[in-house]
Amino acid sequence: MIAKKDSSLNCLIERIFVIYEYTSLGTQIQLYDLRSNTKMSPKKIDKKLTDPKFKSFKDTYPHCAFALALALIYPNRKNFRNRMICIFAVIVLNTPNLLWFSMYLFKCLRILDMFNLARNITIGVLICIFFFKSFYVNYKNDLFGELLGKISEDLLKGNDMAEDYQEIYEQYIQLGKFSEALWIIIPMFLSSQFPIYAAVTMIIESVKSDTGTRYMVHEMDLKYIEDIQYESPYFEVLWAYNLLPCIVLMLNFVGFDGSFCIATTHLRLKLKLMSHKLYRAFKDSSNRNELEAKVKDVIKDHQGSLQFYNHLQNLYGGWLLVVFLLTSLIISMNVYQIYLCQQIHPKYTIFAVSGMIHMFAPCYFSSKLEKAGEDFSASIYCVAWEKWADPSVTKLLIFMIAKSQQPLILTGKGMVYINMQLFVSVLQTSYSFFTLISS
Repeated sequence: MIAKKDSSLNCLIERIFVIYEYTSLGTQIQLYDLRSNTKMSPKKIDKKLTDPKFKSFKDTYPHCAFALALALIYPNRKNFRNRMICIFAVIVLNTPNLLWFSMYLFKCLRILDMFNLARNITIGVLICIFFFKSFYVNYKNDLFGELLGKISEDLLKGNDMAEDYQEIYEQYIQLGKFSEALWIIIPMFLSSQFPIYAAVTMIIESVKSDTGTRYMVHEMDLKYIEDIQYESPYFEVLWAYNLLPCIVLMLNFVGFDGSFCIATTHLRLKLKLMSHKLYRAFKDSSNRNELEAKVKDVIKDHQGSLQFYNHLQNLYGGWLLVVFLLTSLIISMNVYQIYLCQQIHPKYTIFAVSGMIHMFAPCYFSSKLEKAGEDFSASIYCVAWEKWADPSVTKLLIFMIAKSQQPLILTGKGMVYINMQLFVSVLQTSYSFFTLISS
């Protein structure tokens, strides 16, 4: 009987004995769990050995990864051509809707129907974001894939770290899961309100009268079929067909927008781990050579974090600029529709609030990232460097402090700083534009 503990698996096979039983067929290995004093089945053994605590991006954030795949923007060079074919197929499938929408938008502009014009501009903004995002993300396919690969690599490293490091992992993964859930709820709620509102309104109308008014998923005059679009069976077919854009837009917003919040949270995780690693280096080192080696290791991690930050900026910079330019238009147009209705209309109120959240989320997570960078710089100075009084280590710390002075501010292609001040500016701009169009 040989007792054995594999250090690389830490918690997974703790307190397990490996029993070698020699038989005529050769050597067999049996595992016993000392806590229950029972022989472990092969399935139970496989689960313990192959089910790590921290997993890759797609396993840690499965809903975001699934939405990216369904939206045809999950970075995979092997199926890039097939994804582009599918994107064009989706566009072709929605071409009748796009043509009807464009002609109705032009009609509202020509006859100065301000209410329906504002209503359709709001939808047009979402369509523009969809087209931009579909082609932009696929254009950045390799960079996006590298970013998600780095997140997966960092998450898997957590399985080999001490318990105090793993607690930090769990804290920031929970924050990432919260942002993932946020970007599931908002697009689903926003997209589903169109068919739900139309269906509920028709049900109420049918209860009030025998010939209730019919409502499309998105109310508009369909060119060439205006006279029959509300007659059966055309109405039912068109109503079902109009559900397709709702699903397409929802998936597009769930995936990429959620990945931004997850990526910024992951960079905050990396900064927090470095702070803790530096603290442990000064606390646990037994001599100056060991301390210097650990500090240099933290410097390498810091360089990797700055590279990750550059990837973030290069990938999401264009998207952040488009969100900034179009979100204020969404907010102001929906506030204008509420003003014309002279009441708090649920559909337009939901749209306006969703537009605010769509701008608030990247501004909030960008501000938290900027704050994490400032905290990391302060944590370098707060380590016990004065107790060691080692000139070489002190020089390394000075170098790190100087390097960490670079603010981790995300920008929209260098034109706007994405932070909470920008969010306030967007609200002010939206109100100013609303005042202009309502006067």
